[in-house]
Amino acid sequence: MTFIGFIKSLPNSLARVTSGGKVIKEVDGLRFIAIFPVVIQHLSERVERNAIQIFEPGNEFEVATYLTNRGFIGVYIFFVISGFILGMPFAAYYLKGEREVSIKSYFIRRITRLEPPYIIVMLLVTLSLVVMGYYSWREIIPHFGASIFYMHSLIFHSWSYINPPVWTLEIEVQFYILAPFLALLLFALKQKVMRRIGLISFILILMVLQQYFKIPHQYTILTILAHIHFFLIGFVLVDIYLTEWSGGINKKPVYNYISILSFAAAIGLWSWDHFLVNRILFSLALFLLVYSVFRSTWVNRFITFPWITAIGGMCYTIYLIHLPVIELFIRFSKNIHLTNYFTINFLIQLIILIPILLTLSIIFFLLIEKPCMHKDWPQRLKQYIIVRIRS
Repeated sequence: MTFIGFIKSLPNSLARVTSGGKVIKEVDGLRFIAIFPVVIQHLSERVERNAIQIFEPGNEFEVATYLTNRGFIGVYIFFVISGFILGMPFAAYYLKGEREVSIKSYFIRRITRLEPPYIIVMLLVTLSLVVMGYYSWREIIPHFGASIFYMHSLIFHSWSYINPPVWTLEIEVQFYILAPFLALLLFALKQKVMRRIGLISFILILMVLQQYFKIPHQYTILTILAHIHFFLIGFVLVDIYLTEWSGGINKKPVYNYISILSFAAAIGLWSWDHFLVNRILFSLALFLLVYSVFRSTWVNRFITFPWITAIGGMCYTIYLIHLPVIELFIRFSKNIHLTNYFTINFLIQLIILIPILLTLSIIFFLLIEKPCMHKDWPQRLKQYIIVRIRS
């Protein structure tokens, strides 16, 4: 096979393995939209902190750093997607009468699918931090133990010292535990209008309670308590997907513009001040973004392009490794600069980083994450070991 042929075939090799055998391309495209701003923000922060030159102050620097530091939008898109994906089998059972979900299988699947890549990355990063002298074993072990069991935020009231972005994975795990019970509560209503009113009312009530108890203003912002409404937006979307789009999605050009405007609105609405009105409008913008991506025409074609869905499909790998890779990368690339304008230097760093990060992500995905997508990978591994021993 030629190099060009290999590149063309690569997206197929990177295709995810799903429990139901069906891949929703729009979901992987949305994962791409989510992971990209996260990588952008973490690179932007490291360029700003580590650059050997002082950047030209003024509008260019302020606008550029503002736009490149909106990675939290990607985190919340991930939460909505998780609500959609995890709600799907439960909603299909309650609303469509499809196969009942085995709770035991559900939790085993979560563990066998997500744990091996997570543990491997956390071990490698921990070892690197000790070898490079950032921490001693005595200092790092408590944080490693708390992180491995997804409890760092609960115990230390801060994100993991080992790999900070995994604070969101701790929230995801908290939702995995709650999802079956929330699905039973919220999808039990058979009447569509009442169910939708119930879902939306529950989301609004939760947001008011979060505000009243100041959940977004305390360490609890690192827990499911501050973010559960994003997952429930995914529940609303899966309700629509199963009941209104089961026969096909009616796409219209107007949704191209709604999706773009929704993304832009989300960028402008997110605020660390966590005003209730902002939070409600931000949540609405995320709902409209995901909804309109499904119903758009050329935006839909873009996010379902094979390379976009391939990169989105391995977002878990990228999420796990991107910050350690960026931290190592910037140690060598910080000396590269052309001007004192932040935008130009950031783009140079980004152009150099992307192929490095993608290459490492593809290798890790194919070797570690994708094999774990198979339900029976523990049995396959056991059989492989037996065969190797006997041979």
